[in-house]
Amino acid sequence: MKIVAGYFEIYDLMMAIYYAFHSEPVRKSLKSLGVDFNPAQELLAFREAILKETDWSTRIYTTFMNEFGVISPVLFPVKHKMVDGTAVRIEESIELSPELMEMIRDRFITVLAVRRLNMERQELKRLLDTSPFTVTEKVEEIEGISSDSKWFANQLLLFPVKAMEFLVSNTRKILKLYEKTGLRAKNLRKISDFFSSINSKTVKNAIENYLDYYDLAPDASRPLYVALQNSIPRSNSGLMSYPTFHLLIMGVEEITKDFLKKIPQEYKLSNLLKAIGDHSRFEILRYLARKPSTQKELADFTGLNKSTISYHINLLFKASLIDIDVFNNIITLREETIKKLAMALGETFGL
Repeated sequence: MKIVAGYFEIYDLMMAIYYAFHSEPVRKSLKSLGVDFNPAQELLAFREAILKETDWSTRIYTTFMNEFGVISPVLFPVKHKMVDGTAVRIEESIELSPELMEMIRDRFITVLAVRRLNMERQELKRLLDTSPFTVTEKVEEIEGISSDSKWFANQLLLFPVKAMEFLVSNTRKILKLYEKTGLRAKNLRKISDFFSSINSKTVKNAIENYLDYYDLAPDASRPLYVALQNSIPRSNSGLMSYPTFHLLIMGVEEITKDFLKKIPQEYKLSNLLKAIGDHSRFEILRYLARKPSTQKELADFTGLNKSTISYHINLLFKASLIDIDVFNNIITLREETIKKLAMALGETFGL
């Protein structure tokens, strides 16, 4: 399998935006994994600046990126920019030719049709040509996203040129906050130090150790792009699969510390048992054993609020006990992990 590892800076910015909206679940989930995450002052300043921003267009932009974060590789195509061992600045990511803009819209149509609207891509394209009002109605019926995200999704479908102008102008606006708070300079320094001090073989070994730890086997016919990020240096996105490539956004310290060496089986077992041992997470797994579910369904079942459910789901995902279809937020139990856990426990205790 071809692995391309580098720095796609705009994904670091997306992680910082994610942290702004989910700081407590991020802190709690990392703590449960034994990581005492102390956010940098620059990250805290960026979070405060984002949450204070009241401009309507910035609010729509940050809300969409928070709720549709998985779409960012569609809007900012890593595959067309990143080369192994290189850094791609935000300014380069938003240089969009007419041909690239058309490709982005086409990919967005595909993802939205199949993963959120439950229809064939060609059917959505036909409706866009013959009955755009019907498309608007269907987007409004999507569950789990805000009216702001629905508004921008409709703009991307119906007025793609204006929507991409909106996207680029607001990326530039957020970039100013990213620079003003010092977070951009801090992250770029870290990445520069990383590239100057570590060789590509070490990076590839760490990625392979990550895949081994989580029992992940990406389709070898598609390249795996690993985009480094330092905003939350010990947090990753999980493996995301797109039609022509795989993507993993991975913290710098995961490469240099967590997965530098292959993780012993005993440590993995301990984390699995810790994840299962909590009553709420145990009940979530029992529910998922019956049927795949959304976070909303799990919140309704457990009576827990959205933030707490997000925290538990993140831990179960980190323990490789569940899969999350990031396009439509469907959560599935990883039965294979449960079976392997039972076998490993038997072997460990000689049963």
